[in-house]
Amino acid sequence: MANAEDIIKTMTEAFQNAQKQMIKSAVQMQNLFQDTMPDIGQYGEDLTELELTRVKGKRQILRNLYVPHKGNTAEIDLVMVHEKGIFVFESKNYSGWIFGSAEQEQWTQSLPNGEKYSFYNPVWQNATHIAALAEYLKIPPQNFFSCIVFSERCSLKKVPVDIPAVFIAKRDDLLWNLHDVLYKLPPVYNEAVVQSIANILSPLAVQDKETQAKHAETVQAAKERAKNSTVCPLCGRPLVKRRGKYGEFWGCSSYPNCRFTRNIDRN
Repeated sequence: MANAEDIIKTMTEAFQNAQKQMIKSAVQMQNLFQDTMPDIGQYGEDLTELELTRVKGKRQILRNLYVPHKGNTAEIDLVMVHEKGIFVFESKNYSGWIFGSAEQEQWTQSLPNGEKYSFYNPVWQNATHIAALAEYLKIPPQNFFSCIVFSERCSLKKVPVDIPAVFIAKRDDLLWNLHDVLYKLPPVYNEAVVQSIANILSPLAVQDKETQAKHAETVQAAKERAKNSTVCPLCGRPLVKRRGKYGEFWGCSSYPNCRFTRNIDRN
């Protein structure tokens, strides 16, 4: 006969699975009307968070963190403080086909109707998030793991798979990937430390529209400055003009150690 603990565990898992299915159904219904609706990113984060509640081990999950960094803020979708490290998630709830490499500043989303959209390299984006967290928490960067999560509705046609401490997965493969990584890692934090780190980060979880709007303005201003900057945003070395198959472009002077490139703005 099952004991009380087993019954509670079974009921909890059943509730989580039912909740997950309800949210998935809601996303699917919304997608019937508009694939790029304003709140689609929030739904994607909901689904990713639900997956993380099934991760084994001592852990705390935090969402929508605004971390101060170099006079600005880094907006982070999800953070899982785990006994085996700190996992930082960037959620991309896109459909279509996804193309990108570790060196490209812009990745591409290609839709079945032929439309194409560019978005900032999520590996670079999450590297900035980790740098902000490491500085804020005074924790070595090697204790962090970068996790780029795409929707199960997309197809990852060309994305990097061999970057240390980074994994890129579709959401329906997320749990398997996480457990594979966790299985190979030794514990680094006890339960008290996991809770302590979560307590430090929890005040950074801001939901008000004013903070979100201010962050969006800061990001846009940073992008405008980057267009005219001659300093590599990855390593801080000078950018130099190089010539390739398709003409001139900006490249990092420390190549091949740093492979950052940027198109030259002819305007």
